[in-house]
Amino acid sequence: MTPLAPALAAAALVLGVCALALAGLGGAAGGLDLGVVADPYVQHALRFTLLQASLSTALSLALGALLALALARRRFAFRGAVIASLGALFVLPSIVAILGLVALYGRSGLVNAALHATGLTATLSIYGLPGILLAHVFFNAPLAARIFLNALEAVPTAHWRLARALGFAPVHIFKIIDWPALRKSGVGAAGLIFILCATSFAIVLALGGGPQSATLEVAIYESLRFDFNLPRAATLAFLQIVTILVFFLAIETVSSGGGNTPAPGGAIERGDAQSPVTRGLDAIAFALAFLVIAGPLAGAVIAAASGTFGAILIDPAFHRALAGSIAIAMPAGLLSTGLALAIGYGVAHLQTGLRLPNTARALSASASALLIVPPFALAAGLFIALRPLADPASMAVPLVALVNALTALPIALRIIAPPVLANAERHGRLAASLGISGLSRLRLVDAPLLRAPFGLALATVIAFSIGDLGVAALFGMGDAMTLPLYVYSLIGAYRMEQGGAAALVLCGLILLLFLGIERVARGRIHYA
Repeated sequence: MTPLAPALAAAALVLGVCALALAGLGGAAGGLDLGVVADPYVQHALRFTLLQASLSTALSLALGALLALALARRRFAFRGAVIASLGALFVLPSIVAILGLVALYGRSGLVNAALHATGLTATLSIYGLPGILLAHVFFNAPLAARIFLNALEAVPTAHWRLARALGFAPVHIFKIIDWPALRKSGVGAAGLIFILCATSFAIVLALGGGPQSATLEVAIYESLRFDFNLPRAATLAFLQIVTILVFFLAIETVSSGGGNTPAPGGAIERGDAQSPVTRGLDAIAFALAFLVIAGPLAGAVIAAASGTFGAILIDPAFHRALAGSIAIAMPAGLLSTGLALAIGYGVAHLQTGLRLPNTARALSASASALLIVPPFALAAGLFIALRPLADPASMAVPLVALVNALTALPIALRIIAPPVLANAERHGRLAASLGISGLSRLRLVDAPLLRAPFGLALATVIAFSIGDLGVAALFGMGDAMTLPLYVYSLIGAYRMEQGGAAALVLCGLILLLFLGIERVARGRIHYA
């Protein structure tokens, strides 16, 4: 069987689910209520969505670029662990950042306590735009740093030899070598981070501080959860889709395309590492990263340290939440990585076998469609469309698992597709000439080289799904509570100590699963 058949089936499933969800939402609404667009609250939500997403993207890219340059220039103990932790931070649940920021900057937080101890009466507030920006930068600056660092390390070694031979000053190294690499990878990173921030829900809901900081995602949630106003929710969902689609197409237009491949060899000795200017900039980058990234983590740990872990671990509600999270995350991870693998093989076959690059890009874009469909619209539309077939309460767990799998599919595809394509370019013709195809090729040729990226994608999706709060909050989940909902309910009841302890348990579970699955999948093979 050609690799194109499973890929087309996967793409049809993705697009079919999206169409079913949007048709269910629109049909139940009885049509769109275009008058909603003129609502001052909706217009404010749209403006604030664009404002906070733009500022969050700019700040994340700036800090990510500074941190990536600092890591590229410097060699120090535990550097590898620091780089690895940047990837782990991206999969932490949003409730952890919220808890850490509240512990630091909340009304009773450490910073305000220190200010009051010095005799100052002013009180800092974490709620509103500043808190939203801090939380988004906490998650997305490490992601940007990893993307930028990969781009910097992909610069050919010959470029650095030539720069050293010509005696390039640090400003020339940045202008001629660093900036083109950062600019090329920064366009794609900007698009991904902007969409993640524009569709952010839990952070805005918890740290927004009121209607003045509402986004379109929050407005959709309010229309469905509190008002059950389907025409309004459908209109808001399509408004968000159009907004993100316009931005997505703009990014695709200016994107240069193509990925970077790691530069061969070991560590590269840069000619700007000893400059006093770069030393100062790198010190500033590490200090900012420590304040913005390590600060909330420390705040979360401090909040958790005052909690009683024993009371959490014996709480029946915790056990139900743990079981609910596992029941959702495992199927979501397997489904998402399976779809990504099928689409990745189809893209590779079109690219290397049939020589149809435009068709390959169209197939890959089928997964990108999920970036512009709000998770709430997807979940609510499926919920409504399937309501005549079964009891809605009985569908909450499988629907949340399905939505989480589809929401994480673009990220899983970005992890799996490049090595699948590279493997097809290297070994595809040889395998075909030897008559190795189907499952035999997967087992003998592809599996040894794809174990690590497949494990990383599976671990990432499972971690995302366990830490999801938004879609689960929309449904309420009933008895099938999830761990993020459990933590959020404790914090909402002002049980901060117990909430902190539960959040730390949640982080430990996510990191354990993330590192464990990735390690098992990697096996004895080590990758650069």
